[in-house]
Amino acid sequence: MVSLPIAPSALLCATALLAQNSVVSAVDPMIGTANEGNIYPGATVPFGMIQWSPDTSQNFYYYDNKKIRGFSLTHLSGAGCPLFGDMPILPLSSRPAAQRDEKNPEMAAFDHAKEIAQAGYYSVVLDDGTRVELTTLDRSGIARLTFPKGKRAGLLVNGPGSASSDVHISFLPPVGREQDGESLTFGADGILTGTVTSGGFCGTPTKYTLHVAFAFKDKPVAKSLWQDGQLQDGAASVKGKRAVAWLDFGDKPVQVLKVGLSYVSEDKARANLKSELPGWDFDAVRKQTQDRWAKALSTITITAANDADRKIFYTGLYHELVGQTLFSDVDGEYMGFDGKVHQLHAGQKGQYTNISDWDVYRNTVQFQALLFPQEASDLAQSLVNDAQQLGSYPRWVSANDSTYVMGGDSPPIILASVYAFGAKNWDAKTGLSYAVKVATTPGLGQHGKVERVNLADYLKLGYIPASNTISVSETLEDTNADFAIAQLAGALGDTGSRDLMLKHAGNWRNLLDPETRWTRPRLEDGSWLPGFDAEKSLPKRTSASVSTDQHGFEEGNTYQYTFMLPFDYQGLFDAIGDDAVVEKRLDKFFTKLVCWGEPCFNMANEPDFVTPYAYTFLGKPSKTAEVITRIEAETFNATPGGIPGNDDLGATSGVYLWNALGMYPAIPGMGGVVLGTPRYDRAVVKLGGGGTLTVTRHGTGKYVQSVTVNGAPHSSSWVKAENFLGRDARIEFTMGETPSAWGTAVGDRPPSVSEKK
Repeated sequence: MVSLPIAPSALLCATALLAQNSVVSAVDPMIGTANEGNIYPGATVPFGMIQWSPDTSQNFYYYDNKKIRGFSLTHLSGAGCPLFGDMPILPLSSRPAAQRDEKNPEMAAFDHAKEIAQAGYYSVVLDDGTRVELTTLDRSGIARLTFPKGKRAGLLVNGPGSASSDVHISFLPPVGREQDGESLTFGADGILTGTVTSGGFCGTPTKYTLHVAFAFKDKPVAKSLWQDGQLQDGAASVKGKRAVAWLDFGDKPVQVLKVGLSYVSEDKARANLKSELPGWDFDAVRKQTQDRWAKALSTITITAANDADRKIFYTGLYHELVGQTLFSDVDGEYMGFDGKVHQLHAGQKGQYTNISDWDVYRNTVQFQALLFPQEASDLAQSLVNDAQQLGSYPRWVSANDSTYVMGGDSPPIILASVYAFGAKNWDAKTGLSYAVKVATTPGLGQHGKVERVNLADYLKLGYIPASNTISVSETLEDTNADFAIAQLAGALGDTGSRDLMLKHAGNWRNLLDPETRWTRPRLEDGSWLPGFDAEKSLPKRTSASVSTDQHGFEEGNTYQYTFMLPFDYQGLFDAIGDDAVVEKRLDKFFTKLVCWGEPCFNMANEPDFVTPYAYTFLGKPSKTAEVITRIEAETFNATPGGIPGNDDLGATSGVYLWNALGMYPAIPGMGGVVLGTPRYDRAVVKLGGGGTLTVTRHGTGKYVQSVTVNGAPHSSSWVKAENFLGRDARIEFTMGETPSAWGTAVGDRPPSVSEKK
C-alpha cells in the first residue's frame, strides 16, 4: 500500500477509516498482482458477487503494465486462465471516434505511486488527473470519479471485447414495468442497463449471462452508443458482439455512479441495486464495507508478528474470502445449471459459484468451514443444487457452468471436508448420494465431457490406462475423492457406501510399479508404459499445457504426484520400501521449493501442497518443520510478487495460513489436522460454530519439543477436529532449537488407511 499525493482531506479520510481497525490495514491486495499470482487489487466484500477492479489487460491486472483499459465488475481471484472482466468503465473526457478500433481500445496511463488498494476500497489517480474511487457491497458497487478542473466529465461503458461474447446495452426502461429506478429511488434521470453473454475458460466452451444496471447521480447531457465499433446515432439500445456507451456529464467535476449485478435478469440487477444501495454517500458505503472486512478478518488475531508477516498473513486470509462468490439475488433466486431460475434451498442464505474444486479442496474450504460455517454450508449446498439440476456434480464451477479444467473428481472432497470441519447446515445425504453416483456410474457430465474421465476403465481395471495422457494423476485424484466420500458416508452412517469407496480408494496401488517403486502409467493390457524415468521426468507428455509434464501426469511428474496420497501414506511408504528409502526420496524432493519438469517440490502447484507433512507421517516432524520454515521465508513475501505463482482462488495463500498456525488439513474429507510448527507466539481463531481455538508457542526455534491439547499432554502429531470444534480449545507448543523425540513414535504418527507393518 503506497501513499498518494492527493487532497489532504481525502488522505485524512482514508487514514481515519483504516485506523479504526489495524487488521484491515494489514491487508495489501497488491500482493499477488505480479509473478503470475493473477490477483485483482480492486474492491469487493467477503464472498461478494461484484469485484470492481482495474484491468491492465483484457481480464487481468498485471502489476508491471502501465495502462488501465477499464475498471470491470467481475473477476476471478488468482486463477490460471482469464475469465469475466465484464462491463468495464473508463473515465474519458472526449467522445470516441464514430468508428472505434476495437483492437486498440482506449486506455489510461497511471503510476503505482498514485494508487491505493485496501480491503473493500480501490483508488487511483490517472495520468490525466482523473481520480477513480471504487467500493462495493454484495451485488452492487458505487464509484466516485473526480475530474481535474477544466476537463469534461465523460465516461465510457464497455462490453468485454471478446469475439465470442454477445453484449446488449440500453438506456430504455425495463419492459412491462414503470420507470421506477432513476428519479424516484436513485435520484437520477436514467439507468443504463446491459447484458453480457460470454465465456470460454482455459479453452473450454463455458458460457454465462450477466445483467448489469448502472445508475448516475447526475443526468448526462449527451450519450452515444456503438455497436461492433460503429456509432449508432440516436439509438437508445444496441446489441452485438461488442457494445459501448459513452456518457457526457458536462462540466460537473465529481460524478457518482452505482451499479447492480444479477445473473438472472436486468430487472433483478435493478432490484439488487435498489435494495443494497438506495443512497449516494460513497464514504458511508466504503465505511460499511471496510467494517465488514474488519469483522471478517478479526476472526483471527496473531501476536508477535512483524509488519511483513502480518501483511502476508492477513492478505492470505483476505484471499480465502474472495475466491468463491455469491451467485443469487437479494430475493434468493439464481440461474441454475439447467438454464432455469431457482430459489435457494431451505436454510440456504446464498448460492455460490467460482468453485475451483481441484484447488480449494486442499485447504481453503476447511478454513471457510472453521470460520464461516454458514457460507461453507451454503457452498456445499450450492454444489448439491447444481448436481440436482445437472444430474452430476459440475467440475470447476464458473457462474452456472462447468469448465471441466483439471483432472479428478474434486467436488465430493469439498463436501466431505466442510462437513468434517463443522459446516453441516446442508443436505448432506443428498450430497452423498450424488457423490456415490458420480463415482460408480460412467458417462455423467455435460458439454460432451464427463465428471469422472475413463470411469469404466477405473472400475474394471482399477486404474485409468495410459492412453489418457494424465492417467496417473487422474487415478490418484479419484482415489483421494473415493476416500473422502467414504469419510462422509461413514459420518452419515452409510456403511455400505463407506466400505465400497474405501475399497476403490486403494486403486492407487495398481499404478505403483513394484520395480521402480514409483507411480507410473500403465497400459490397458496391464503392462507398464515404456521409457519411464522418474529422475528425468520421462517420457514427456505431448500436447500438454505445461511442456515439461511427464506422460501420465497433469502439470507435474511422478515425484510430485506419488506423494499426493495423504490418506494412505503408510501404505505408500511400505510400497516404496523402508522408511530410510522414503526419507531419502523426500530429502531430494525438497532441494528446491519451486520447479517445473524436475523431480522436486513445486510450491507453485497444488499437488505438492501437502507433501512437507509426509515427513511427519514418516515420524520425522522435525524435517516438516524445516521445510515449512523455508517455504514461509523463501516463497512468500509482502511485495506484488509475493505469492509463488497463481493463487488459485485462495489455495496457495491457504498453505501459508495453515502452516503459520502450526497445522494443516492434510487428509481429504477427514476432520483433523497434522501439527507442524507455529510461526506466531499466539493466534486466536474465533470459530464460527462457537468457541475459540488458541494456538500458543513457548520458547524459540522451529522444532516442537512437546504439545498439550486442552491442557493435556499430546504426543501425537495429529489432532482430531472434535478436540477444537464448538468449544474453547487450546493447543500449546513448546519449541526448541534442536529436534526432539516428539511425534516420532509409530503410534504418534497421523492416521493412515494402512497400518505400519
